Amino acid sequence: MIRVIRSFALVALLAAVAPAASAQQGGDKVRTFSQTNYPGFIQYVARELGLFAKYGIDSDLRFFPSGAPIVQAAAAKEWDIAFLGAPPAVIGASSLGMITIGLIYDEAPQHKLIGRPDYVAKALTDPASLKGAKIFVTTLSTGHYMTEACLRKFGLVPKDVSIIPSEQAATLAAFTAGRGDLAQVWPPFTSTLLERGNRVLCDGGQAGLDIATVWVAAKDFAARRPDLVVKWLRANGDAVKWVKQDPTRTLDMYRKFMEFNGQTSTEAVLKDVVTFVMTANTLEDQIRYLTPADGGAPFIVRAYEGIVRFFIRYGRMKEVPDFRPLVDASFLQKAVQP
Repeated sequence: MIRVIRSFALVALLAAVAPAASAQQGGDKVRTFSQTNYPGFIQYVARELGLFAKYGIDSDLRFFPSGAPIVQAAAAKEWDIAFLGAPPAVIGASSLGMITIGLIYDEAPQHKLIGRPDYVAKALTDPASLKGAKIFVTTLSTGHYMTEACLRKFGLVPKDVSIIPSEQAATLAAFTAGRGDLAQVWPPFTSTLLERGNRVLCDGGQAGLDIATVWVAAKDFAARRPDLVVKWLRANGDAVKWVKQDPTRTLDMYRKFMEFNGQTSTEAVLKDVVTFVMTANTLEDQIRYLTPADGGAPFIVRAYEGIVRFFIRYGRMKEVPDFRPLVDASFLQKAVQP
């Protein structure tokens, strides 16, 4: 799953994946930007099943390969509600005042550090053997964040290993060709490597991280049309329930989603990805992630702060913002009311 903060040519990417002709809807327009990776599937389902239309919304849904162009488009007020991974959401919240209105996945367990069976077995027995390891990493991403945490889990620091900057597709190709010792990957690349007999050394959940993918609203839109934010959440909440009810029909719909995005995979990888898709949080679950527990900070605030501290270590940010005013569970709370 692409989580990297990069600069892209916005104009070219705005047309990367245009809305399907069958998606024309009536109703109030809510300009929705999403991504072609699996958490973005929920918006696709909501549109294809007519759930946006059910609540009187024209979603004007557009898809992009990553969060970076979505954040760039926010500065130009190009969208009203969007799906984002944690790093672009952190950047957008701190610099543009985006409001987090939902948390669709806790993704920490889906970020994995994978190696060949013999290498992983040795590392688990003797963590010191990881020193000097050559690790393919998509740098300044949640995968990089996970890699650091996994190294700490084994008593190591980044300088103990050799980090090889690599995008996910390049990592898959290089590691499959026998280069490197470990590969940092996220779906669907995790499934592809595991299908080829490799093993997981560590994942973000085991390393104790909180990594979220979220729904965010432009601050002015949320203030001006809170009713549409609530309706948008209800449409997506219905899509989540539909996805979680029946693995077979969800698999069939996901095939259409991949065709729509021009993606391909083996059947085994497809089924594995769909198991991740079906862990989507219901609206009721999302409320718990966005509200304080026992007087402490909400889960999402802790997750954002962890990403910021990671960015600070690499000079991408200077201080931890106060995210609490930028997280609003009230829309979800209204959306779940009868």
